Amino acid sequence: MESLVAYVLEIGLLAAALVYLYTKLYSPFNFWKKLGVPFVKPSYPIIGETSFLFKPMEDLGRSWYDTFPNEKFYGTFQLWKPVLIVRDPELMENIMIKDFSHAYNRNNMVEPDTNPLAKHLVNYRDEKWKHLRNKLTPTFSSGKLKGMHPQLLACGDSFVKYLTKNPGDAQVKDLFGRFSMDVVSSVAFGLDLDVMNNPDSKFYEIGKSVFAPNFFVRFFFMLQSFLAPLYKKLGLNLLPKSMEKLFVDAVKQTLEYREKNNVTRQDYLHILTELKKKDDELVKNKELDPNSLDVFDEQSIISNSFVFFAAGYETTGSTLSYLFYELALNQDVQEKVYQEIKTVLEKHNDELTFEAVGEMTYVEQAINEALRLHPPGVAGDRVITKDYQIPGTDVVLPKGTAVLMQVYGMHLDPKYFPEPHAFRPERFDPEKNEIIKGTYLPFGAGPRICIAARFAKIEMKVCTAMLLKNFRVKQCSRTKVPHENDPRSFLLTPKDGIWLNFEKR
Repeated sequence: MESLVAYVLEIGLLAAALVYLYTKLYSPFNFWKKLGVPFVKPSYPIIGETSFLFKPMEDLGRSWYDTFPNEKFYGTFQLWKPVLIVRDPELMENIMIKDFSHAYNRNNMVEPDTNPLAKHLVNYRDEKWKHLRNKLTPTFSSGKLKGMHPQLLACGDSFVKYLTKNPGDAQVKDLFGRFSMDVVSSVAFGLDLDVMNNPDSKFYEIGKSVFAPNFFVRFFFMLQSFLAPLYKKLGLNLLPKSMEKLFVDAVKQTLEYREKNNVTRQDYLHILTELKKKDDELVKNKELDPNSLDVFDEQSIISNSFVFFAAGYETTGSTLSYLFYELALNQDVQEKVYQEIKTVLEKHNDELTFEAVGEMTYVEQAINEALRLHPPGVAGDRVITKDYQIPGTDVVLPKGTAVLMQVYGMHLDPKYFPEPHAFRPERFDPEKNEIIKGTYLPFGAGPRICIAARFAKIEMKVCTAMLLKNFRVKQCSRTKVPHENDPRSFLLTPKDGIWLNFEKR
């Protein structure tokens, strides 16, 4: 018996010694110590840091920014993976713009070649990303955006008619979600779904399914850089197969109908189709290798349509919800926005032309301020693509190091935004030039900035102008002040929606 106890003790001591040696000599948890970077020690000796998997995104954004408040950057871990937290605007600018060649990749959840919805710009890396970016950037030129303007007006008109028939209290997260879905389906696919009056639309169901607050989805979203190889091996996807098939079939059917009936419409799908036709011709003339990274094929159309569809639905709908929430709470700002809308429309014979929208500078300032207070994401991610020496230091980040730029914490830092929780669109007055570079990043920055940012701004300005021209928005008995963000979501999105009152002018 004594020999058995001694044996167990020996095994235990050996295991403890091995863990100790692993931790001290070979463990990835020595990564930041070796680089001389201050860091947060992981919660557990083997699996590492797990708090990022369970904290609500709002709390996570605050804790990332508030830890080491006197440092420009510091190290942490996601499980055993080292992650650099950047909280200095100048360093953010360097990484995203000046030194972009050192950090142009992002983490991706699904490898682009694993399913028909993954071959898009957000998912691509390295040369594939560069080639696709060059192809897609012109799709949001001023001329293309102006061509999409009539569809925006039609969707806005449907929204106004709906509220005219249904005035009073409304759950605006749902209403703005319907509006943004109508815009996306019209501008991207040429479909007149009228989700505003038909909320049971299958497309709307897909959008809600992708972004529905769900701890399971959030958990796996936070593990994306760890699970991408597993997703590829098993062919998994967070979007249900039935929803995926519905979307793919809808796009294919639209493409087939247009080709068969020679239909041309000035929308995003047409622009993508033209890109494919150009590449088909180049391949036919043997000017482009069919296996080249450059080839834009049908899967490219479907995938890039999907990312425009998904991102355009959720982020725009949420931002408009927060904007109108802030306008309801700040009636003086709402009045100033309304007066600008009124003045500009009078100048343009009461027509909301593309040029009139461009002149509504204070409306845009209000949108910018809503995005500062309520950015869709709490941080922007990059992956170091070649060894990078942090300017002004001896720290060299090796290739493959993950980096998180702190957006939410930066937006609420009184050092950069006095009275950070106050809704003051005047901060973004271009004549005052108050915004320090690198402190305002709702769409990212540099070549990896959201290519549809201008379109999103125009869409929100059109919606705001059309609604406030006809309605005054106020708080109602169901308005929560302050609002709460949903802890189950991987984005900053309002819990249980936002309730407001629309009163006809």
